[in-house]
Amino acid sequence: MNEGLQDRLEKFGLSLYMIRVTLAASLSWLAVHTLYGDSYLYFAPLAAILITQGSVKASLEKGVYRMTGIVLGGIVSLIVGRFFDVGALSILLMLLIGIGVATACRINIQAISQVGVTSVLALTFYNDHYIEWRVAETLIGVVIALIINMIIVPPKGFVKVKGLALEGGLLLADALSGQTGGGREAVQAGDALTRSASLLAKSELQQKELHYTLTHYHCRNELRGLTQTTAHLKKIHSYVKEIRAEIALLPAHYAAADWMAEVVTATADCIALYGTKALADAECQRSLPESLRRARDLQLAWFSELQGQCSLTSIRDLGAVFSHLNRVLEEIEQADYVVMSAAPQKAKAGAAHAVRFIQKGLSHKL
Repeated sequence: MNEGLQDRLEKFGLSLYMIRVTLAASLSWLAVHTLYGDSYLYFAPLAAILITQGSVKASLEKGVYRMTGIVLGGIVSLIVGRFFDVGALSILLMLLIGIGVATACRINIQAISQVGVTSVLALTFYNDHYIEWRVAETLIGVVIALIINMIIVPPKGFVKVKGLALEGGLLLADALSGQTGGGREAVQAGDALTRSASLLAKSELQQKELHYTLTHYHCRNELRGLTQTTAHLKKIHSYVKEIRAEIALLPAHYAAADWMAEVVTATADCIALYGTKALADAECQRSLPESLRRARDLQLAWFSELQGQCSLTSIRDLGAVFSHLNRVLEEIEQADYVVMSAAPQKAKAGAAHAVRFIQKGLSHKL
C-alpha cells in the first residue's frame, strides 16, 4: 500500500486494521461460498473478524484459542447430545464438563469462553452437522485472516519504527541533560522524558506488527536487533526517570552545580551516541567506549571529591543520583556488547552463504 494513500484513508477512518478485517471477512465468505455453497456462510467471516489483530503473532494466538474452544466444545456437545435433548439439564452438564475440563487443563480464558459458546450452539444444531461446518469454516476464516495480516502491512514500516525509536532515544538524552537546569529548562526536560516514553512505546507496538510479515522477512534480523535496542532504551528511560526524581530532592546548590551538569551531560551524550550508533544509518564520529569511559571517570572523580566536602546526608542523596547514572552506563555497555558480538556472527553467516553459493555454481559447471 502506498504511504500517501494510507494517510489519506486514515483521515476518513479507514485504518489499516479496518482494511485487514474487511478484506479477511469478504474473502472468507467468498472462499466458503465457492467450496460449500450456502451452508453456514457466516462462520468463516465471523472467525476472520474476531481473530484479526495488530500483529500476526496475536492473530495466530487468538486463532488457536478459538479453534481449541470450538473443537473441545463440539466434542462435549456430541457426547451430551447423544443422551439428552436440548434443555436446562443438558446445557448444565455440557458446560460443567466442557468448561471444567478446559479449566483443569489450564487453557487460555479466550478458549474457555469459546467452549461454552460452541457447546450451546452445537447442541442446538445437533442434527444439522453443525460441528463439522463450524470447524471447517472457522479454520478457513483463521487461515485467510492470517494471510491478510502477513500481506497488508504499513508502508515503509521498518523505516518508520526505526525512526521512532531513534527520536525517542535522542529525546531521552535531551531529557537527562536538562535535569540540572531549573525553571523552564526542567519543565522542557520533563516534557522530553514523557514524549520519549511515548515514542519508544509506539515504536515497540508497531514493531510487533511487522514480525512474521512477508514484506519484512528479508529484514527480520535487523528487526530483531531493533527490538533489543528499543528494550534497552526503555530500561534506560526508567533509570532517567529515577534520576529526575532524585535530583528534584537535592538542594538547589547541588542540583544546579557545574559539576553536576558536567556529569549528567556526559552520561546523556552516551545515550545519544548509543541511539545514533544502533539506529542511525550514518557513522558516528565519536567512539562509544571512549565516551562511556569518560563519563564513568567523571562520575568517580566528582563523587570521590564530594565525599570530603559534603555531609553524610548529602552524600547519601548524591549517591542515589550517581548510582542511577552508573546504571545507565552499564545498560549502554551491555547493549553495545550485544550489538558488537552479533556483528561477527552476521559476517560469518554471510561468508558461509557466499561459499555455499560459489560451490553450488562450480558443481553445476562441472
